[in-house]
Amino acid sequence: MLLIASISGCDDSISSPSGGASGTPTQNDLTQGQQIGNAVSGNQSFDNASGGPGFGSPQDTSQFGAASFTSDSLAKIDTDGDPSEQWYDKTWNAQTSGQIDGQPVNSADYAYVVMSQGQMAASGAQIGDWALVTNNETGQSMWARVEDVGPPGGTGEISEACATGVGIQFQSNSNTIGNPSVTVQVY
Repeated sequence: MLLIASISGCDDSISSPSGGASGTPTQNDLTQGQQIGNAVSGNQSFDNASGGPGFGSPQDTSQFGAASFTSDSLAKIDTDGDPSEQWYDKTWNAQTSGQIDGQPVNSADYAYVVMSQGQMAASGAQIGDWALVTNNETGQSMWARVEDVGPPGGTGEISEACATGVGIQFQSNSNTIGNPSVTVQVY
């Protein structure tokens, strides 16, 4: 019932972005949209110290040594496992390769990366392995887990929560705002 009250309280008097070219949201639009989304979903801002489910870091990073896989590429947002995205993202899938408590990993709640089967085989990576994701523009980084298998050769695909955690903005259809690049290092 609270969700309905939150939605009915939204100001829907503006039917298009407030500025910029047709269909191009301004920074104010993006900020307001993220604030509304966080208020409706109950999410707080993401960072390694938030302690929320799906976030954290390995207890001892010295155990890793060198990364078994490293990729620098444009960020792509994986929305799999997030039921709210099924009508927006044309490649959405209800399932993820990794599971938590027998359930698919929800992209909105859990920081994860996607690797192809070939990348996993060549690097020895497995579902559940740690990955360090860095936004190459801002330097923001966070730890995530490998939790989904994607198409051959795909790189830079990260969950919604991971994108938010490293400061990458995106739209409901999983398109990023701008062309942010990320470095993904899997251990």
